Amino acid sequence: MVLRVAVIDRDACNPSKCQRECYRFCPPVKMGIPAVEFKDDEPYINEELCIGCGICVKKCPFQAIQIVNLPQELETNLVHQYDINGFRLFRLPVPVRDKILGIVGRNGTGKSTAIKILAGKLIPNFGDYTRDGNIDEVLEKFAGTQLYYYFKDLYNGRIRVAYKPQEVYLTPKVVSGKVKNILKSIDERGEYDVVVDALSLDEALDKDVKELSGGEVQRLVIAAAALKDADVYLFDEPSSFNDVFQRMRVARYLRRLASKRYLIVVDHDLAFLDYISDFVSVVYGSPGAYGIFTRPESVRTGINIFLDGYIPADNIRFRDRRIVFSTIVPSHKIETYPILKYTSLIKRFPGFKLKVEDGEFRMGEVIGIVGPNAIGKTTFFRMLVEELEIDDGEIVIGPGSIAYKPQYITPDYDGTVEKFLVEKAGPRAVSEFAKNSLLKPLNIYNLLERRIKDLSGGELQKVYIASTLLMEADLYLLDEPSAFIDVEDRLELADAINRFIKLNGKPAGVIDHDIIVVDAVSDRIIVFYGEPGREGYATKPLDKRTAMNMFLKDVGITLRRDKHSGRPRINKPDSRLDREQKEIGEYYYSK
Repeated sequence: MVLRVAVIDRDACNPSKCQRECYRFCPPVKMGIPAVEFKDDEPYINEELCIGCGICVKKCPFQAIQIVNLPQELETNLVHQYDINGFRLFRLPVPVRDKILGIVGRNGTGKSTAIKILAGKLIPNFGDYTRDGNIDEVLEKFAGTQLYYYFKDLYNGRIRVAYKPQEVYLTPKVVSGKVKNILKSIDERGEYDVVVDALSLDEALDKDVKELSGGEVQRLVIAAAALKDADVYLFDEPSSFNDVFQRMRVARYLRRLASKRYLIVVDHDLAFLDYISDFVSVVYGSPGAYGIFTRPESVRTGINIFLDGYIPADNIRFRDRRIVFSTIVPSHKIETYPILKYTSLIKRFPGFKLKVEDGEFRMGEVIGIVGPNAIGKTTFFRMLVEELEIDDGEIVIGPGSIAYKPQYITPDYDGTVEKFLVEKAGPRAVSEFAKNSLLKPLNIYNLLERRIKDLSGGELQKVYIASTLLMEADLYLLDEPSAFIDVEDRLELADAINRFIKLNGKPAGVIDHDIIVVDAVSDRIIVFYGEPGREGYATKPLDKRTAMNMFLKDVGITLRRDKHSGRPRINKPDSRLDREQKEIGEYYYSK
């Protein structure tokens, strides 16, 4: 027996343009059994009458329909459903007092929904989308489980929840005033000075919220949640917008905050989540259709379950391939000739100076670029594309053309994804080569008929990356390509960029703050260091081991390889491995 789930993406569906093909070709409809019906010009699928043939899925030109068969026993684990043919969430993560529970999974599989339920902001309806959720039903459904006692205390007001939402970029639109005044007014635990120091907010205290950078806004919202006197702390994507230094500061502070409390962290940075968590719960499923939470596992086991795409305890495979990491550190010996070569470069601004050592980008290599925020990484890119004038030094060998994806993308386009790609990159954008090397690996192919303005942040980011790489250019520059992208797509993204650059034989520069992405995508690395906002220095492109050792030493962390997946893991501070690697000066994993 199967539980059939039919999901329709209402944003993508456009019956007037397809002549209602889901209805015209549905076998049950032809047999007089209306499995597909239209109400107010919108299709609805009767899941009991649907035979799961998948014809409507194939016929829909907008990829708006999903038909999924799930094990029948999952029906008793259904926690929440959004409307008819809407998203369904099965099971919930289980908070553990005194410990940090990390949650990992793709966007659109229910992580934020689960967090809202655990915060008490959403009462689950257990599949009855025709009514609001009922507290008594929640307690009855979870009777005899750990979640019963959690929800009982939550609904009776015996535990208080502090919730840090995902959408921190909306903060300047709803909050105003100086940072110090905001934090002091909500400090319920008398921890103002501790939080400001731990999260490096000193320089932001006298700024108005509207003047803050993305990382400062993120840390302000984290601080605001942490200063509440709560029993449960829920943090949805606390690493985004922060550089590696800031992510480690956030992780160390949240570790201290977890004492005698429940603390749950959702994040897409695997290294950050591995470092901060005591347990990990994986959420898997089909984005936009359904999500299923696993039971909490040890950090290593939980993340490896996600990477393997297989749950041994349930004998369920939710991905058809494993995600594995190369354990070979490429040699710094590059035999090809340079496409870009520059002398030492200097750029001066009022109060800030950037100095870049001489270097070169060679054919078919990816140069990773790492360093703290406000240190000049984006300034370096803008100098190369001639958006900023170089004060001292020069480009000795310049590429004929440069394709550049900036850090912040502000789409003002009313057409479809396909039209946008063709306008940016020409017919090459929809060639078989583009489909197989970029559009399908990045899960963009199914978005071609979608309108740019209807895309999520992660989808928009991937479209801009693809449009940049598909341009005819001699050099490709990508500024923070992993921002807003979920963990699975980040790993595919790093592989796709490196593979595409190698196939094209052109060089690329990639700025990113996700250590795993930088490690996977780079052949050589430029390290930026100095005093953020005042003085920045950049090395020449270095071999990967030298660069990562220099960078990781500055951050104060050491890496090791996971024996099962080969992924980089941050050693716990002052652990045996951490001490041993620091003693021999090997912050990057052993050869």
